[in-house]
Amino acid sequence: MAIRHRSRFSPAIAIVAAVAILSGMLLNSCGREPEAAAPPDTPTQRAGPGPTISRPDPEGEPRSVRLGFSSIPPERTTEAYLQAFATAAQYGEAILIQRTPPWTDFMPGGTVSRDTADTTRVERELVQQYGLTLFYAIDPTDGVVQRSRLANLPPNIDPQEGFANENIRAAFLAYAVYIARNYQPAYLALGVEINMMYERAPAQYEAFLSLYDETYRAVKGNSPQTKVFPTWQLEDLEGSFGEVHPPRWELIDQMASRMDVLAISTYPFLGDARSAADIRADYYSQLGTHWDGEIIIAETAYPSAPVEGRLNVGTESDQAAYLRRLLAEADGLGFSHVFWFAALDPAFAGTGATSVFKDIGLRRADGSNKAAWELWEEWARRPLASE
Repeated sequence: MAIRHRSRFSPAIAIVAAVAILSGMLLNSCGREPEAAAPPDTPTQRAGPGPTISRPDPEGEPRSVRLGFSSIPPERTTEAYLQAFATAAQYGEAILIQRTPPWTDFMPGGTVSRDTADTTRVERELVQQYGLTLFYAIDPTDGVVQRSRLANLPPNIDPQEGFANENIRAAFLAYAVYIARNYQPAYLALGVEINMMYERAPAQYEAFLSLYDETYRAVKGNSPQTKVFPTWQLEDLEGSFGEVHPPRWELIDQMASRMDVLAISTYPFLGDARSAADIRADYYSQLGTHWDGEIIIAETAYPSAPVEGRLNVGTESDQAAYLRRLLAEADGLGFSHVFWFAALDPAFAGTGATSVFKDIGLRRADGSNKAAWELWEEWARRPLASE
């Protein structure tokens, strides 16, 4: 049993919960056959299911960090989902798809459902159409309970077993191999924010580690060029997120031999920071002292309006200040990617678990710009140093 420490309300728990909720909402909508897109008007864009985009000519100082968004759209429609990929391509280079495994499809004796197959086809075509770098995150745990159990389990599976259940282990491995073969992603996360599981369900964490090792080898055997790793929650690594506890940097050291990348999720307003100015000077530079390879900000956001439980946090100017610091430091420190979690505010996130998302976009749901958007556009126009 995990040792209990001082606890406080943390809306980030709702954030990780909402990721799984949103993924489930989008899975079925993406399976519908999209309307044919107009012929591309730029030589680098292939024909595909998404709308045509046109990027402006590069302008400004070269940058080394690549920019990306998740595939979370502003509305729960197929058209909005397709547009999320177009936005990522027009104002960046990469896309994050984060999804809980469809367990039943990949258990022994199961078959890949039409929804899964259709979603795979559409997303693969979108990535190819826009020439995006794909970061696929397999997200098996339930954020509603702070990642202490698996999410969306079939009713015949005992949640207490979790990663110890042989059918679940087989399904996780098979799904990872399916993603590796069908998407050939540049980056594949096997587990999201896994240090939260260590703190809250240590037996599950240990079972996950043995499954991770087996799955890592299987993915590499099917897609050798894919970089494989878990993601870590920075504020929880520091011990300032939810249940307060000592820092857990040693967890990264223990997995270093089977991680190709250090990938971090970070929401500093959910830790000790009350404004962008409160974020310590070494907040992101410290990552380089724990890892000497490639570093990715796998997901981040800062609200433009107050969040429940953090009523003194969240303004447009503070969102812009955080983005300014984040991009400058990520570029200066040599991080390879920064993924802002949602380009536009999700219009459907007004109530329930997803409400913590309602103001994290850099643009409003109607497409109008917030103060931070001009800065993101400026960075997106800057040429990549390697090009």
